[in-house]
Amino acid sequence: MTNPASSTDSSDPIKNPSPPAPSKAALGIIFLTVVIDLLGFGIVLPLLARYAEYFGLSGPMLGLLLASFSAMQFLFAPLWGRLSDRIGRRPVLLIGLAGSTFFYSLFGYATSLGTEGTLLGLSAIPWLFIGRIGAGIAGATIATSQAYIADVTSSKDRGKGMALVGAAFGIGFTFGPLLGTALVSDTPDNPTALLQPAWAEKFALTEVQRSAFQKRIEDYNQTRLRDDLPYAERRALKRGRDTDLLALLDDSQRKSFREASAPAASPGYLAGILSGVALLLACLKLPESLRPGTVRSHGDFSLAALRQALSRPGIVHLLGASFLTTFAFAQFESMLSLLTDALGMGDRENYLVFAYIGFILTLAQGLLVRRLLPRFGEYRMGLAGTILMAIGLVGIALCGQMDSRGLLYAVLPIVVIGFSCLTPSLQSLLSRMSGADEQGGILGLGQSVSALARILGPGIGATLYDVNVLAPFWFAAVLMLFGIAVVALLPRNAS
Repeated sequence: MTNPASSTDSSDPIKNPSPPAPSKAALGIIFLTVVIDLLGFGIVLPLLARYAEYFGLSGPMLGLLLASFSAMQFLFAPLWGRLSDRIGRRPVLLIGLAGSTFFYSLFGYATSLGTEGTLLGLSAIPWLFIGRIGAGIAGATIATSQAYIADVTSSKDRGKGMALVGAAFGIGFTFGPLLGTALVSDTPDNPTALLQPAWAEKFALTEVQRSAFQKRIEDYNQTRLRDDLPYAERRALKRGRDTDLLALLDDSQRKSFREASAPAASPGYLAGILSGVALLLACLKLPESLRPGTVRSHGDFSLAALRQALSRPGIVHLLGASFLTTFAFAQFESMLSLLTDALGMGDRENYLVFAYIGFILTLAQGLLVRRLLPRFGEYRMGLAGTILMAIGLVGIALCGQMDSRGLLYAVLPIVVIGFSCLTPSLQSLLSRMSGADEQGGILGLGQSVSALARILGPGIGATLYDVNVLAPFWFAAVLMLFGIAVVALLPRNAS
């Protein structure tokens, strides 16, 4: 989908009929449909890396699993868009929702297999990949939802309509994790937390057991965050610690802990149910939006757009800044649940961390950025955003170094607000630096660059995690230093 300015010649009423009057009912239905579907996404995302680690995926394999969703969206979003131009938006959206229903449910079932179960001769790991790839293909219809909004809004109301998708993401990322807290045990994933008074009492640890736990954990903590500790050695060290701690429990305590700390299948099932509800709503209430004879150009990646962009330094800087910042944020977001695990947070508290991020993101985009952007302009807001992200990512790395949960909650808003300031500023600058006849190509190239960053970020982050648990966050902070330099090189009068 492109900016209205990039549409074909509007003098032809057959190819380009004027948009229908905005339909509040249609907008409301598409908004609810997207919100319900994204709630499922918000439920699964915070647990994905933790579940993968539980099933024994190495860093590169974890990176592939995390990147597979974005990779499928990158490949299939333009395909769904072209198909929706031929057969209509409604059928494509229904196919996507049906796919989300099936593949999220498959993710839940794969989780329930545990480390020893199989389905059709395959263990849980291949099914986790199949579920994630399928969910990425189905979720690529978000762009079709945006095309639907473009169909039912006038040029004047197009921006407000598109803002609904952003609001839907905010709601999904905030309330999806909150729903997830009701589905998982608050029992931590590793036995170190049994030393905490509440857990020690719940599992009836004796004083002798507590003393032995304390000594073993102190021995482990002396080396667990060493910068030179390879992933394989760190993983073996962690396994040895957990084995030793579990050996200190009696049979009843050990059985109770393993049952309580096993990955829950219910988040995947609930995500599937929510997508099923969205599918039912769309089947019953969502009308077709595409009018016969309508032709829309697509902002897909193309060599022509690439050559055009590379010939202009300002756009090159913007695309570079967009790639670096999106790459760094994707790395931070995908590795965060592993950092919270290292800090001893269980699945429930991990969900609350992601809900906290979603809440801050919603407030920052809905209140802060909307008020400050017109006042300070895109250049200043973009530069401030890169600086805040760099500071915040350094703070995230220090949280792990200092083993501080409190510091984590304090610095997360810095990263999120920085990203909230940066993203719309770069998008607006890219649009302003593009001519009316090239909006679609240049903005489509910008979307492709961001999608590529979302694919590579988790993969590189998981590989760095093999080196050290904090390496992804330090690397992301270094990237943001380059991001600051790139944004600073933009023309000050660009906005």
